[in-house]
Amino acid sequence: MRKRRGVYNKWAKTIILNRKASTRSHVPHTLLFSESSLKSMLRLYQMVYVKPNRGSHGVGVMRVEYKHGTYSYQLGARRRRNLTWAQLVASLTNKIKGTKYIIQRGIHLSKFKNRIYDLRIEVQLNEYERWQMTGILARVAQQGMAVTNGAQGADVYTFSSVIASHGGAELVRKVSSQLNSLCIECAHLLKAQYPFLTELGFDIALDQQLHPWILEVNTTPEAIPFKKLPTRKMYNRIIHLRKLNARRT
Repeated sequence: MRKRRGVYNKWAKTIILNRKASTRSHVPHTLLFSESSLKSMLRLYQMVYVKPNRGSHGVGVMRVEYKHGTYSYQLGARRRRNLTWAQLVASLTNKIKGTKYIIQRGIHLSKFKNRIYDLRIEVQLNEYERWQMTGILARVAQQGMAVTNGAQGADVYTFSSVIASHGGAELVRKVSSQLNSLCIECAHLLKAQYPFLTELGFDIALDQQLHPWILEVNTTPEAIPFKKLPTRKMYNRIIHLRKLNARRT
């Protein structure tokens, strides 16, 4: 299979998803990183994520908090606490080293087995060249971790098992339908800007009220997490459509 074309600029994708009110309400407030934007975002939300504008697997993602007059941040399993503003800025600037970063409002994630989780949703052009949700799963973070990426040790669970823990089969149907509509609407927006797109991987957080927030949209997503589910039905469908779309382009 030929190499898939992707869009790796998170800031550019965020701008596109903010163009429509119906999708904007699911996009966390995001700014380009600067000392002043960090200060204003922490005043607004007390907790934010600082992310490389181009990057994957959760590498370089930092959770930054302002509590009781002091600052702290977490990178991987490592935490630094009780920092002054000057110490925080100096430490983050040292980590960033001139690379372009964004700041995203922190979402207080829903939990499963007392661990935070998010969702990976796969959307692809199907045989009729229409967008279709072909995969959905939950990634449950290791205890004490600030990110849910598989590369950072997260465990994969079925979507239905995680959502049913909050309210049974009816809730699973309701949330699934809402996510399907949201992701397909976003896919149309992104493809209008980038016509070569045939596949998208949405990283979606559910907050404690189960409102969906789009953390990131991957344009060359990996199918490997779907191999970890009890059956390979979703994985096989994803690979089938990936090969079909590769032959079309």
